[in-house]
Amino acid sequence: MPESTKTSFQPISLKPTIYAGVLFAFLLFGGTAGFIVYEGKLQKRADEVQMIYKDLLDFRSTLTLIDQQLSVTHERPEVLNEIIRNTKLLQFRSINFQDRAEKNRMHDLASWMKSNQLVLEKMIVDIEMKRVEAGNRISLMILELDDIILNTAIDVRLSSGKVYDTVQLFFFIVLAVLVVIIISAGWVIVSNYRQTVMPLNQLAEKLRMLNEELPESFHDTAEEVKKSIRPEEFSNDVNEITDSIVRFCQNIELKNKKLDELFIKDEKTNLYNYRHFKDHLIVDVARAKRYNESISMTMIDIDRFKAYNDANGHVAGDIVLERMARIIREECREADIPARFGGEEFAILFPRTNSRKAIEIVDRLRKIIAAEPFYHEKALPGGQLTISAGIATYPDDAVDWYSLINKADKALYRAKQTGRNKVVHFREVEREEEGESVQKNGEE
Repeated sequence: MPESTKTSFQPISLKPTIYAGVLFAFLLFGGTAGFIVYEGKLQKRADEVQMIYKDLLDFRSTLTLIDQQLSVTHERPEVLNEIIRNTKLLQFRSINFQDRAEKNRMHDLASWMKSNQLVLEKMIVDIEMKRVEAGNRISLMILELDDIILNTAIDVRLSSGKVYDTVQLFFFIVLAVLVVIIISAGWVIVSNYRQTVMPLNQLAEKLRMLNEELPESFHDTAEEVKKSIRPEEFSNDVNEITDSIVRFCQNIELKNKKLDELFIKDEKTNLYNYRHFKDHLIVDVARAKRYNESISMTMIDIDRFKAYNDANGHVAGDIVLERMARIIREECREADIPARFGGEEFAILFPRTNSRKAIEIVDRLRKIIAAEPFYHEKALPGGQLTISAGIATYPDDAVDWYSLINKADKALYRAKQTGRNKVVHFREVEREEEGESVQKNGEE
């Protein structure tokens, strides 16, 4: 056969592929390192803003305490001294807030803290001179601080969202780079080493399917990638990248969970707030109506709490609220929804629970609280801090969520009216009202 007509298989040179692979590796790992540094800075700022938000809440609590103390008395020297100490502490903390705010580019907060340092200094003078202007300044500062706290809460969410978006963008960039590497390497490997191409083809197919059926949750997406990419099938580099992505997702998920708790939990008692309780109540009543189930709720009020507060001060009252909330959390079942309804009132939602079981749970809670020792409770009538509770059940007592709250509140009122430290179900109120109506008709 003439030499000119001979054909032979010429393997594709691996040098360009190796060079391209090295370049891709540098780009990939360089980008990952840059991303880790950038994400770390974003995360550090998000954490700092979140700490500032919590400190602002504490700052506001101290302002509120000063306002309450000013409204109680101007005559007691020890109270005035405590007010002056707290005001000086706020003045020092405002300087610290200003520095932290400037470092984190929170210009509104820094400007507000700077402008109010002089206000706090004037307040100290007003308090020492027993002027009423101090109370007015405090009230104005609290109103302005509420706006600052709201803006800071928004900044917290935006900072966490920026971290989340950055990780998500990095995730898809990494996947795109992997796909490019796989396709490029696969073309060369199929031409030269056909037996090594199957694992790469399988990975490409899994990534394609994952991209088409992408779950709604970014966390779920990362978990799907972790399941799909098996360590024994792929390189250590791919596995490290996957683990890094999963860790980022878990970190963001945890931060978002903590942020969500700030918006659904009551700051003082760590129970759910009224808004979250009402959302659950509406949904659970609708579910109970659809599946023909019972749902109960109780309204709880601390007996003679105002007298206790007046006698022992708001700090002692706050301690009582916190301990009551802890007992309520411990006695509730996993499915129950305990919440602070407002002031010294609590509410608990009992899904899939009839009136008998609800009465049993709440009465056990009442006995536990009655047996719990509280600071200076002996000075109260009866010698102890107790609770009264009213219970209502859907669908026996109410037709919707709104009337369920009203019926439970009416039962609570009857419990308070008939001696306190007791649990009253709305059906008892109905029976008494029917008896009174029959007696009235008989007299007529």
